[in-house]
Amino acid sequence: MEMEPSTLTVQQILDLRHNKMLTVNAEYQRGPVWSSSQKKRLIDSVLRGYPIPLIYLHHIKTSVAGMQREDLEVIDGQQRINSLYEFKEGAWKLFDPIKDDKEARFPNFIKDIKCPWAGCTFESLASDLKSNFLNTDLFVVKISTSSPHEARDLFIRLQSGLPLNAQEKRDAWPGGFTEFVLKYGGKPEIPRYPGHDFFRMLIQGFARGKGRQLCAQIAMLFLEKRRDGDWTDIREP
Repeated sequence: MEMEPSTLTVQQILDLRHNKMLTVNAEYQRGPVWSSSQKKRLIDSVLRGYPIPLIYLHHIKTSVAGMQREDLEVIDGQQRINSLYEFKEGAWKLFDPIKDDKEARFPNFIKDIKCPWAGCTFESLASDLKSNFLNTDLFVVKISTSSPHEARDLFIRLQSGLPLNAQEKRDAWPGGFTEFVLKYGGKPEIPRYPGHDFFRMLIQGFARGKGRQLCAQIAMLFLEKRRDGDWTDIREP
């Protein structure tokens, strides 16, 4: 197996897809599974200049009747490419960090930053934002191999990592609420966050943030009731 790190712009990725030179092998790839929120957050990340995870592509060269053909099959990155394509085609509007707060669930500092793409489709973006989006470089690894089984094996290995659960993602959020949850919910691997006795006794072992999750849920019940006079949804996701 040979690897070639490179970059492709969003426009180039979409052009390859449009011309059927970038495809998904349905024999081993699942179909679209991302939620609307995941798609919108990805595009928001692109427009903010956040780096996007590597996209792995299987570079296939074929010789037929004396003619040469080159294609790319997605090994890892299908959901991201689908999201870029759907946004460019006008399938949905982006989040407004303030108006869509309940669904977007952005950290508070994001709401204080000007967001000129709030509530926009691709067509309603300002021309400079359209250009920035289409010219964004995406980091790509092209895989060449004489055995298609290697590409499938790589796909399986890339999917086998243990993803962050909901609370582990919340631990990374900036702001005072995260510090509050760490202090009272506890994170035993960090000595300064032993946690309050209530959560340490209630949830033995703090399995992957369960104590912090419960702490955050109780806090949100109190805060939402105090602010809106109503109970909020505190399910795990």
